[in-house]
Amino acid sequence: MWAGTRCLSRHTESMGISTTRRTQADRSATTKAALADGAIDLLVERGWGATTVIEVCNRVGVSRGAFHHHYASLPELLADALRRLYAEMARSKHKEVTDVADLVDVTWKAIGNPRFKAVLEAWLAMANDPSLRSEIGPVVTEFASLVSPDNITKILSDADRRDFFVTARESMIGLALGRATNGGKPLGHERRVLARIRVEASTFEVAGH
Repeated sequence: MWAGTRCLSRHTESMGISTTRRTQADRSATTKAALADGAIDLLVERGWGATTVIEVCNRVGVSRGAFHHHYASLPELLADALRRLYAEMARSKHKEVTDVADLVDVTWKAIGNPRFKAVLEAWLAMANDPSLRSEIGPVVTEFASLVSPDNITKILSDADRRDFFVTARESMIGLALGRATNGGKPLGHERRVLARIRVEASTFEVAGH
């Protein structure tokens, strides 16, 4: 009886330790997710220069000590935050893309997302501060792959389609930059530009037809 009780006690203690570890891991994951979300929100609302460790901590409600327990530096946090945003956009369900017009709509869904401003902020900051490239550069490259013609060869089957798409994509990035300088609101000409792009896109027949 005593031996059985001792074994049960050890098992219970083992379960308690395991549960504690899981709980700590869950808390850590929750804190990291909150810090990443807070960083993206600050990038969108106030820009790169205003996104500091102190501001992120204040927004999330954690100490600087807690921050440094999870991230060694602000660039490390921002890289993780952008990676999470990329994963969110990459797994976002789109309608089936069968032609250039569909491709334009899907591309604008990504670029026109208000949180895409965080990517633009990182892109510009990296261009102005080469020291950020090691942390931020790979993530920005991942975002670029979302709207790269090299990854959509089935739809962009000839030079005319590729040239049109690149022109349309750069125009849409310009519209996103316009929003970024206008408090997140579309500029007056945005609707007309998008309508023009969609009209031009509709003139391309489905590839192979």
